[in-house]
Amino acid sequence: MKACPHNLDFNEVRKFLAGSRTPSRGGNLPRKSQPKLGLLALKNKRTQWIQALSGEQVRSFISIDLEDPQILSHVASILSSLQSLGGDLKPVERENIHLTLKFLGNVSTPRLSEIKSSLQQLAFPSFTAEIKGAGAFPNLNHMNVIWVGVNEGWSQLEQIYEQVEKLMSGLGFRRENRPFSPHITIARVRSGKKRDEIANFLQHLSDESFGTITVDKVRLKQSILLSSGPKYSTLLEVPPRSQ
Repeated sequence: MKACPHNLDFNEVRKFLAGSRTPSRGGNLPRKSQPKLGLLALKNKRTQWIQALSGEQVRSFISIDLEDPQILSHVASILSSLQSLGGDLKPVERENIHLTLKFLGNVSTPRLSEIKSSLQQLAFPSFTAEIKGAGAFPNLNHMNVIWVGVNEGWSQLEQIYEQVEKLMSGLGFRRENRPFSPHITIARVRSGKKRDEIANFLQHLSDESFGTITVDKVRLKQSILLSSGPKYSTLLEVPPRSQ
């Protein structure tokens, strides 16, 4: 069963779709306390809820993909070494490795069109970025994800990030309240097994350079969650453009 958006009660929404009443954020209000809607507005709201509950939603995010074969091979070697330590890790699939600019979550098809149109306004030059260093979030004592970082090119990435935040906030998406910290997740940590050994290994990679990439596209991606792992596909690719 799919969760209802906006934290509304599923039974309330089901009754609404059957035509019994308008759903509210306040819970089960008496019938006469419900606001009255015009017929057109009621039909529009009902259509939105049908789309939400029928699965017409696209789980999406905005990213810069890591596609350089040499860097990916270097990352694969690091992952192999980490797994040989006996850690309980789930490596990110090679074809899925990316730098996330913004996670959007589930969005409707009409809203996806708005996102695509808005992202066409991005303006950035092509530039190089060095992939350097490795670590874990939130920290080496309590690891949830293992990442590789960005050195050269940080400021240019931040400029793209700020544009994305501004454009998406204009569409109603909440701005990120944490400082920008560009990183590329390469594995998820499923338990604390061999934590100290993994932390020690990562500390020795703090100055490791994996190589440089050319940043010449920003992508809007779809994520389909499967039992075997997420499957990503590109919905839109934005090339460099002068301001």
